[in-house]
Amino acid sequence: MLPTLNQDDLLIYKPFNYKKDILKEGEIVILKHPKENGKLIVKRVSKVSLKNIQVIGDNEFMSIDSRHFGLISFKEVKGVVEKIIRKK
Repeated sequence: MLPTLNQDDLLIYKPFNYKKDILKEGEIVILKHPKENGKLIVKRVSKVSLKNIQVIGDNEFMSIDSRHFGLISFKEVKGVVEKIIRKK
């Protein structure tokens, strides 16, 4: 997610409940990696449909995202980033 996020940044996030919460394009989300069990990733929502979302990394040339692993179910989203705290 460079340049938006740096490795040492702290993220404040709101847990996401797929049954009642709504995602918007442009939001940064924390989600389960679709190919690597137990791994969480941070991506930006680029498209929202009725059942799935498309996510993309801000570093489009280095990011592994929906262009590689396809659409993501709302159930895989764990949280929505509300604040980024930069470590100095």
